[in-house]
Amino acid sequence: MIFEIVVTGKLKTDFIKKGVERYLKWLSPYAVIKITTLPLGKGNNIEEIKKEEAKRYLSILEAEKYAHILILDERGEMPTSVRFASKLKTWQNRSVKKVFFLIGGPYGFSSEILRSKWELLSLSKLTFTHEMTVLLLLEQLYRAETILLGKTYHY
Repeated sequence: MIFEIVVTGKLKTDFIKKGVERYLKWLSPYAVIKITTLPLGKGNNIEEIKKEEAKRYLSILEAEKYAHILILDERGEMPTSVRFASKLKTWQNRSVKKVFFLIGGPYGFSSEILRSKWELLSLSKLTFTHEMTVLLLLEQLYRAETILLGKTYHY
């Protein structure tokens, strides 16, 4: 399975970059992970910025008719790690080849993105930086894979 994390904003913080590298290495036997970073939007107000960012997401997803798309947003479903692993298993069983995780910029997503048919997923009721969200998502993907394989990472 291919997981593509599409995030607005670069990964800059050293300890996060090291953590991301570690989880990418740990995940490499189980899945292909791609991280695509998009530049922050520009505009005169927050709505203009979010609309510009939305166009970038939509241009990437335009050709991905058979992918499963999740928007990371605080209003989304907040599954347990075991339930998240179950979701991965369901996607595998349905022969989903690619799963996209969208992580918004500092202002979040435009209403156009939030109103889409895509699934909303929350990692927490807390708000995290885009960098931290990438790291936490990778940790949960690794945890899910180990749960599915019966490894002792998750207790």
